[in-house]
Amino acid sequence: MTTSEKRPARERLSVAVVAVVLTVLGCRHEAARPDGKRATAPRASTPPKIADGVVDAALATLRQEETALRARTDFATLPPSSRSLGANPYALVALPGSGFVGILRGDSRLVLLDPELAERSALTTAPSPSSLAVDAHDHAFVTSPLSPAIERFRVQAHGLERDGQLAVPGAVALGVVVADERSLITLDFGGDQLFAWSTAEVTSVPPRGAAPRRTASCRGPIRGALSARFLVVDCLFDHSLVVYARGDDGAPTRIVGRVTHDGPLWSVALLELGDELFVAAGGVEDHPLVRRDRIFGYVDSFVFLYSLPISGSPPADTGEPFGLTRREATNVSELGVLTPKALALEADGSVPVTLALGYGSDRAVELAPGRAPAVRPSVPGCAALSSAAGRHVCASPLFDAWVDLDGAPRFHPARAARPGDPQANERLGEALFFTGLMAPDASSRGRLSRFTCETCHFEGGTDGRVHNSGRDDIRVSTRPLFGLFNDAPHFSRAHDRDLTSVCHNEFAVANRGNPVDPWFTLDPARFPWLAALGVGTGPLSPLELRRALLAFLARFSHEENPAVAAHAEPRRFTAAERRGADAFRERCARCHAARLVANEPASEVAFERWEALTLSDATPIVWARGDYEKTGVVPYVDPRGTRIPSLRRLYTKRPYLTNGSAPTLGRLLELVRFSAREFSHAPTDASGLVSLDARERADLLEFLRLL
Repeated sequence: MTTSEKRPARERLSVAVVAVVLTVLGCRHEAARPDGKRATAPRASTPPKIADGVVDAALATLRQEETALRARTDFATLPPSSRSLGANPYALVALPGSGFVGILRGDSRLVLLDPELAERSALTTAPSPSSLAVDAHDHAFVTSPLSPAIERFRVQAHGLERDGQLAVPGAVALGVVVADERSLITLDFGGDQLFAWSTAEVTSVPPRGAAPRRTASCRGPIRGALSARFLVVDCLFDHSLVVYARGDDGAPTRIVGRVTHDGPLWSVALLELGDELFVAAGGVEDHPLVRRDRIFGYVDSFVFLYSLPISGSPPADTGEPFGLTRREATNVSELGVLTPKALALEADGSVPVTLALGYGSDRAVELAPGRAPAVRPSVPGCAALSSAAGRHVCASPLFDAWVDLDGAPRFHPARAARPGDPQANERLGEALFFTGLMAPDASSRGRLSRFTCETCHFEGGTDGRVHNSGRDDIRVSTRPLFGLFNDAPHFSRAHDRDLTSVCHNEFAVANRGNPVDPWFTLDPARFPWLAALGVGTGPLSPLELRRALLAFLARFSHEENPAVAAHAEPRRFTAAERRGADAFRERCARCHAARLVANEPASEVAFERWEALTLSDATPIVWARGDYEKTGVVPYVDPRGTRIPSLRRLYTKRPYLTNGSAPTLGRLLELVRFSAREFSHAPTDASGLVSLDARERADLLEFLRLL
């Protein structure tokens, strides 16, 4: 137990307040630095030595438990984590009168809540809904990546009513939906496109079915926000914000602003104020990730504020990259606010004020130009924030609750617990993954950073980065952390042979460079919100922490595939998909084996079962084997080559190949060269090798999109 843990709560709070004040003063003093970091270099430290054999014995116990859990797991039917980790409140919108509407991803429901956050009415939605918007005509619109249509509901005083849907032709995986009195706009995460309708087209009864205006968008749009004259889109894989002017019908007409960062952005908010447009965004600091001495450097959480002059007509499209003016860049990790995924941007007179909630920490911060940051207590795990009429409520997948944030946080369970819901141990593991619990005493000094797993793995997936690995000139792309349980050994170098190794080593990674032994005991009293997860008051030993993280990762399976969900029942391969499967068996399956468990050859399934398993809800085949191969993707991360990656849910992971050299699957297939005995993903010498013909590439693409 550290000295701060032993202090009474009031004394600890006083120390924390002083620390925040000092940090704020430091941030203001250093505001002129482009990266917002302190210049002090981290000091080397040697943590206290643990008694010989203690760690090994504990890990041996955990490894036995993992083996037993693996033996009783049916990997062919493992449910998607989006629906197996509880109700998962994911979006929340305040209604003009009173009350709220929200969506539960885990339950696939739209719910109407009264002002006290009690459920008044509910209707089922498409599976795993991901976004919600309410217009000025009492319509609620819901999107799901598993449905190529927007569901429309009417919000009435007595409850919710189903009110038709809008087809979105050509959509791959719908994500964000936003609406106001003029238009409805949805973003297609899988297809990198934007669809827009006028209000008249979407409020008719029934919907007119008018074709939406379709616009190419950025890569991986994950957030969108509207103001009267503008739309801003947050692009995960491009690490950019794109600002569109809106026409008379509210649809986006042209790009008037763009900014690109060296790292992902997770949240965005928009405000027209006077003759300026303000854009607030939460993301990782705008700095290359530096991995040196096995430290993840320069990955603190930041909140950025940009502005664009808008007096008179919107600025013209010059065809050049647009420079939104950066007004503020605040290192909020230094203030205890980690991974700010929920933002609100409001006017205080003529001043834009940003409220940022840390998904990875129990702090929020108010930021305004010319003012010192104001830090306030909060709770972690807020995926969406409703900030209306001075009231702040959030939707929290972490707690499976709606949380009233004003005053002492009050948790309102999204529904009663059900059999099969995650237990306290798994919820603690989820908190270890998504919050700073794995390194509660980490520093942001110098190149050190306070971060969570989600800093590089947005919602468990990827961040589109290709960064130096810290070993020679080897650059690597980020991999998803879904589906690790049946995809051992792990990561490009395959040095983690099982989840026990992953869980133990991640504590070391999170704490490296800090004077903290990663084999620590956690006192729940330091984090009162743990009680809302069912965690008891007793100390949590190093083994218990790793056991909890393993339990969560074992359930953290891939979500369902939109391309599979689009198949009508009974699900069968199309002619092109069947040809693609044949080509995959001939060209690719030697490395990307059709196994249910990557490192178990006996789990490989016969070709006759590919169709049924590939088109099942679980889509469980890993398409990998636990071995190294050298296929031209250089430099190799290990003398033996690179660990063969899983091909599951390829649409969520870009760019492709270990070194990120293929921006699209189409480009990946263009690079392929092969012979009867050889295969290369990136040939430098193609003598004696041939490429895939156009028909085979097209068929393989049809098959790969199902994986």
